[in-house]
Amino acid sequence: MPVKRRSRVREYAEYLYMVGVERLVRLLPIGAHLGLGRVLGALTRLADRGHRRVAEENAAWALGLSPEEARALVRRVYRNVCTNFVEDLMLPKILRKMKLTDFSRVEGAEHLRAALARGKGAIVVTGHFGNWELAGRALGHAAGSALVVARTLSNRLVEERARRFREEGGLKVIGRQGALRQVLSHLRAGGCVAMLIDQNQRKGGVFVPFFGKLASTVPSPASLALKLDVPVLAGYTYREGHRLFHCFHCDPPFELIRTGDHKADVVANTAMFTQRIEEFVRKHPDQWFWLHSRWRKRPPEEAPGAETEAPEDDDGAAESEGSDLE
Repeated sequence: MPVKRRSRVREYAEYLYMVGVERLVRLLPIGAHLGLGRVLGALTRLADRGHRRVAEENAAWALGLSPEEARALVRRVYRNVCTNFVEDLMLPKILRKMKLTDFSRVEGAEHLRAALARGKGAIVVTGHFGNWELAGRALGHAAGSALVVARTLSNRLVEERARRFREEGGLKVIGRQGALRQVLSHLRAGGCVAMLIDQNQRKGGVFVPFFGKLASTVPSPASLALKLDVPVLAGYTYREGHRLFHCFHCDPPFELIRTGDHKADVVANTAMFTQRIEEFVRKHPDQWFWLHSRWRKRPPEEAPGAETEAPEDDDGAAESEGSDLE
């Protein structure tokens, strides 16, 4: 089949390109990625007009910033995103020369360990903060092992390479397809599951306030916690200064809201989790991924004819990072 062959050729081309870039980056001395990330961030920001506009507009109204302040914030966001990208490519080299604890720390690890000691597992709700690849390793280190539900990469070769690297660090990442069974099994075995709750939920989401505006949000962390009596903690990661050092912060478990009305309790607890994510964003606004259209899907009652499903982005990829479990 010609189409299939072209797709396979493209996969290999992308894979070889990524491996080539990785090897070039790893020729740099440790620490040089900080300067490279700054340069790439500036160039990417100039080229990426669509996401830059979304980020500046959302940051301005959400945080009450002037246009100049929003531009300055988004400039730092691009710098951080690109620095994290280069850092991830260099991570195998860094880990050959340094221990994870040499350039990262976990704040509140005792809360996670105490929650896991109950024997029912634990759910950590988080978002796209800082270097989330390193955050996964830090979480896996603190919990012994961790399972993360995230979008599967479209290139199976790149996905497999990333999967092997993550699992070496005690982190297992699974896609949405078939995730529910694995999540249930992991929790029942007393394990830790991390779930990203900060992106637009195209289908099956619940609308809860995020910076004062309703946002379609993944309900599965609250639903699972209520059904299985699993503790839920909030966590996020941030870079400490413009250097190779990261902190993963973990809160004590939430006091879950239980009224006996499961549907209402799912919404109330999802709102509580989301409020904590908002507090994290306010504390470290340049560490959050503002480039995403977080508020794209709107509740049908908000306005007649309002968009209730996310359309595709300009590149043809629908926003599905926050897709719920199947």
